Amino acid sequence: MSDPIKLVRKGGSTSIYIDMSIDEDGNLLFSGQDIGSDPEEIFGDTDYEDWLTVPAAEKDRLLLALLEKHYAGDALVISTLRKFMESKQIPCSFHSF
Repeated sequence: MSDPIKLVRKGGSTSIYIDMSIDEDGNLLFSGQDIGSDPEEIFGDTDYEDWLTVPAAEKDRLLLALLEKHYAGDALVISTLRKFMESKQIPCSFHSF
């Protein structure tokens, strides 16, 4: 299992926490927690939790869909992604001629 990545940390009358990680089976997990007045008004409890699981077999489809949404029409996508991957120490190979 990977260490959780903290996606959202929002304070206020309702605090919101959302993390993501990869479990031991390779599934992508999102877990959320809302604490405060909003869940109490809606659900009658100050704590609301939810989870989203993307099966390991579907992660590639999700990756492609997210990249398409974010980079469609971006002529610099290859150099942008290469720089991003290098900054995150994610191996990649780049070739040109």
